[in-house]
This record gives sequence, C-alpha cells and structure tokens, in this order.
Amino acid sequence: MRERRSLVPWRPALVGPWHVLFAGHLDNAASIAAELGLSAPLPGDGDGLARLYGAALAAWGPAADLRLIGEYATIALDAERGHLRLARSPLRAPPLHYHLADDRAIAASVPRAIFACGVPQQLDETKLADMAWFNASEEQRSWFVGLNRVPLGSTVEIERGGPARTRRYYDFSAIPRQPRASAAEYLEQANRLLAEGTRAALAGSSRPAVMLSGGLDSPLIALKVLEQRPDLARLNAYTIVPEPGWGGLDLPGRFTDERPLVEAFCRMHPRIAPQFIDNAEARMDDRLVAMFMAVGGAPQGLANLWTCHAAWDAARHDGCDRVLLGELGNLTVSESGSWGYSEYLLKLRWRQLYRALRTAPNDDRSLWRRFLALAVLPILPDRLWHWQERLRGRDHRYAAFSGLRPDYTAAQGVEARAIAAGLPNPRHPVRDRLATLREVHDNAWGEFSDIYHGFAQIHGIEQRDPTAYRPLVEFCAGLPTDMFLRDGQERWLARELLRGAMPEEQRLTTRTGRHNADWHAKIGRQREDFLRELDRLADNPRIAAMFDLDRARDALEDWPDSGAVSDAVRIACEVVVPRAIIMGRFVNYVEGRN
Repeated sequence: MRERRSLVPWRPALVGPWHVLFAGHLDNAASIAAELGLSAPLPGDGDGLARLYGAALAAWGPAADLRLIGEYATIALDAERGHLRLARSPLRAPPLHYHLADDRAIAASVPRAIFACGVPQQLDETKLADMAWFNASEEQRSWFVGLNRVPLGSTVEIERGGPARTRRYYDFSAIPRQPRASAAEYLEQANRLLAEGTRAALAGSSRPAVMLSGGLDSPLIALKVLEQRPDLARLNAYTIVPEPGWGGLDLPGRFTDERPLVEAFCRMHPRIAPQFIDNAEARMDDRLVAMFMAVGGAPQGLANLWTCHAAWDAARHDGCDRVLLGELGNLTVSESGSWGYSEYLLKLRWRQLYRALRTAPNDDRSLWRRFLALAVLPILPDRLWHWQERLRGRDHRYAAFSGLRPDYTAAQGVEARAIAAGLPNPRHPVRDRLATLREVHDNAWGEFSDIYHGFAQIHGIEQRDPTAYRPLVEFCAGLPTDMFLRDGQERWLARELLRGAMPEEQRLTTRTGRHNADWHAKIGRQREDFLRELDRLADNPRIAAMFDLDRARDALEDWPDSGAVSDAVRIACEVVVPRAIIMGRFVNYVEGRN
C-alpha cells in the first residue's frame, strides 16, 4: 500500500500591502535575505519563502523577479488597491493558471482548483488541436476555455475591473557575451557554476538520487553530487533500459541500451549505486488519469516519459527525498554548438569550419553536401529556407506524427498557426547561439515544467535540475562558439569537464540515447486493449472528427513481427497510436466519459 502523504497548503504571508503565496524554491534565498536585512528561510519553508518574496517585491518592485534565482510561481494580492500580481520564474517553474471575469479573478497552480470555484470546465479546441500537432508556442493559452496560463519568465497583473496585462520580464536576447578569457578560465568557471547549482539543488535533501543516463549531462550531475556530499556513502541512481528481447532496430548514431555505459561509469565511482529499470510489466497508460489531474492537460511528453514512473517509484521505495535531473544540459554545458558551422563560414574561420565539417557526427554525406547543409542552409532567409524544406519533402513531418485527420487540420487552421510559430520546420542547425534556448523555452519548456510538476505531485518527491541553474544557463549562453564546437568536436565543454572522470569511449562517443526503443514489445502487449479502446473513442464525435482513428487501428491490426521496421510503420505504431490514445482519453476524462 502506498504511504499516505500529508497535504502542504499554500498559506498567504502578509508583507506590507501584499498577501503572498509562493510555490517552489529560491536558490539565492540566503543572499537575498542578507541584502534585505532578513533572516534566511530554511529549505522547504514555504511561509518563509513567501515572506522573502514579498519583501523583495516591496523593495524592488517589478525588478524583483530578475534578482531572484530559482524555480517558483507566486500570487501576490494588494487587497486595498484591488491589484493581483502573478509571476513565474524563467527556464522552469511550477505552473500557474488564472481565470478572469467581470466580478472575480481566480489563480491556482492547477486548473481543478479553479473549477472547484464554479468555473465551467470546457476544453479549448484550438489548444487541443495545436498540442496534437506538437505546437506548444501559445504558452499563455490554457487547455480550457476561460482559463489562461502565466508564461515562463513573465508576470500577469490584474487591476480590479481591468484586463490582465502580461509582461515577459526575462529576455534571452539580453544575455551578454562573456568577457574574453582563456578556455581554461571558462572551464573553471563552468565547473564552479555547476557545483554551485548542484549545491543549491541539494539544499534541504538528506537522501538525493539521480536519474542517470549513458550520456554526458546526468553523469556530470552525479559527480557534482558526490563532490558536494562527501557524507553520502551511497548515491542512488536510476537508469531506464529496454526490456529483454526488445527486438528493435538500432538506429544510426543512437544507442539503445545505456546499461553498459552506466555500469562502466559507476565502476569508476563506486559510491554510485545504479539500478536498471526495464518496465517489463508496466503499461503505456500507467497513471494517466493521475497525470491529467496533476497537470490539467495532456502535454506531448506524456507519450515519451511514462516509463519514468517506475524509476520514481524505486526512488521513493528507497527513501530518497530529492531527484536530480540534467534535462537542460543539452542547452547549457553539453550544448553541441551546431550554429558554429555557419558562424565559422561567416567569420571566414576556414580551419575550424573544415575540421567541423570533416568530423560532423553521424553524417555520411560528402564534404560538399555537409558544407551546404550545415553551414549554408541555416543562414538562408526564411523564405528560401522553407522553400528548400518543401523541395526535400520535409514539410509534413508533424502531419505524419500527429495522427490528426487532414480535414480537421484544415478546418482548425492548425498548420497555419504552426508555420507562423516556426513549425514544423525549425531550423537545424540553428543560426545563432541563443536560437535553441529561445525555441525550447518559448515552444516546449512550459509543457515539460507541467510534467515535472505532475511527477513531483504523484510521487511526493521534489525534483531539481542543476543544469537549469540560471547563472549557469546565462554563462553558457554567453560563451564563445569554440567552447562548444572546437577543432571538429561538438559538445567540447562537457567533454572537457568529464576528462578523466568517465571512460573515454563514453566521453567521446557521438551517439545519443534513444527513448522507448522497446515500443514494439510494450505497445504490442496492450494491442488488443487499444483496439477496443479505439472503438470506444470512435463513439465520441469530437475525437472521431479529430483523429484518424482508422490509421491507428490499421497500425495495430497490421502489427509488425518486430520493431525493425521502416520509419513510416514505426511512426504509426510508436507515435500515432499512443498519441491518439492519450489525447482521446484526456478528452473523455474531461467530458466524464471514462
């Protein structure tokens, strides 16, 4: 039986005119408190953090959120003025929803709290359609009519009787370049900031755990935890691996089973105790309803991250109270530097360009074709870029992935909105150092913040990401290109930070891990159940008009003998079927049909 967990309510703190509610944590609470002449709140002291936030707001006004570092959402009410202020930190934050009507404003971290106040629960068709198309660019749009969301790095201010005014206070374009320094100095600074971010992520934790992969980011986190916590005799680590006999296809440039790499790394660091979780008995729809309740939506990542529940279960069973991730590593310390190909061309740095093209990872094209694809195409004007994408037949990738009916897509204007948001053809490689950060932050990270918040609610364990520590993010965003793409080696910074700390095969590999490689075995076990569910989904006119259920049914009925199949078959089985099931089940959940 799962242990019962006590509820932790938000309680308002009164600071001057402000009644403040605070969810999340502050990494620089001690320094902010000292600057304001206050006592620093202890980790996990929600009331103390609310009072500190209120004091910062009273002292610095709108500039407070730029001075505070952490992951948080706040509600502040000046009752006398009738002024409501909502805020979320940049990069990552707990979700924050609000409803505004003529006579009232309601704000909460989950939509169900707003519905409990009598607001009707009605799905927003536009949001539903866009999310099925993998378009999360309208971060302020809620899954429900009459609700809105506070975007990351933004505030929403509401005066009594007035409209909501949204202001994005955090601007990636304002991140300055780092002062000129040697590579050794940059490495030392990156190492220091990663240690600082890990120390902040560990604050208040007695038994942390890490989600450990065979890549670069999570091993860096694990090493920093060992460094910061010499008292830990054992650091629990959890790795998702494919189940035995998964029978799939190893894709070029990818590795499927991360166990050998993790085992070799842990042999070098015996304080790390790895556990390998294959989810052989898990179901793809595991805890979907719990996630719908926790998140108030069906974000696109649910089809990829369901296997993580077992790892969180294991961490809780082992008594861990904090899970550390390295999700923003690919945008910070282990950024590939893919914009460097174009930059080296524009700056006539021919030697660096030649070396980068010659060793471009997992690229078997001729040197001339690599030059065109990696250095020239990214700097084309948008119009020419989209023209060449259409010529190459790459315009309709999201149509294939989404499983939406073409007539529904056209009627809802889904593709037009996606193109206006830069989809389905995001530039790769990107054109400049901040493009990937902006794209992920504005088009996806809000949804993933919701999912992480859902995991924390469901499993009762806090999660932190040291690679999302804002000073580290801003430092990496301001580094020169050759700290990431140097002498033909991508991800140079992370590889140098790990020199001597992991096996060379792992440190230097250009292969990346592959999620859900054993989809054939896992979805195949539920094939008959899913066929029956598709029949039930077809009885809902909204779902039947939205999804090409016949395509999903054909994929299940013509189930391949193994996972070694063409991309078209794999997409139908691995992507379309789960997405139709998850989105359809969410619609039925909201409408009370489950």
